[in-house]
Amino acid sequence: RPQAVGDWVGRARNYTPTIEDVDEFGQEFWTWWIDINPVWREKKRPMLRHDESSWSCMDYKGQNGLLNVLMVLKWWRDALEVVSPDWEEAVNDVTWVLQKM
Repeated sequence: RPQAVGDWVGRARNYTPTIEDVDEFGQEFWTWWIDINPVWREKKRPMLRHDESSWSCMDYKGQNGLLNVLMVLKWWRDALEVVSPDWEEAVNDVTWVLQKM
């Protein structure tokens, strides 16, 4: 997961990270997001979407679960001067996953 998540959790969620390299932060998100998704999504972009697949192997650990994912998307957007296609793809994919779960 992006280091910012650990920093946020370690400070009792009373922290907003400073994103110095927004492109690198976006790549950290994608690496993490791909990793926590089920294997059937093929672990690459664009990620596969099947309506009738199992989500039981979604690997989001910790007491915050998918809240961490939503926070990373928020921080990423806040760091962008304008919405990027990469960020929009991430939001669309996370939205799809949440709807399917």
